[in-house]
Amino acid sequence: MWKQQISAKTATGDTTKTLIDTFTVPDGVTAIVGVASVVVGSATLTSGEAITGILELESDDAPVTPAAFLLDVMHALTSGTASLKPTQWPTSIKVKPGNRIKALVTMDMAQTGAFTARVQLTYE
Repeated sequence: MWKQQISAKTATGDTTKTLIDTFTVPDGVTAIVGVASVVVGSATLTSGEAITGILELESDDAPVTPAAFLLDVMHALTSGTASLKPTQWPTSIKVKPGNRIKALVTMDMAQTGAFTARVQLTYE
């Protein structure tokens, strides 16, 4: 049986590694089997921008490091409108219920507006 958790929508912080959310691994699972993230631009997003970055998982009590994933490129279609096609990256990261997993995002370039990110973990 799969379980999924989705983070709060959190400001990405430009090119600085930024904590998006901390997940507590739910009961009844043994591994993270998928990771996905989307970055959403603000109304100031311009049509010439294509934004990407890196999603990293870290933990003080689970063996997740190194776990780094490319963020999908977010293309601006028109000012303030983006095209999102999130990838679910397959993984096999062993975890235990109660482990705390930090999801952090580092963007590749400075942003014209207040970008936010959301992260999803899939467990089995």
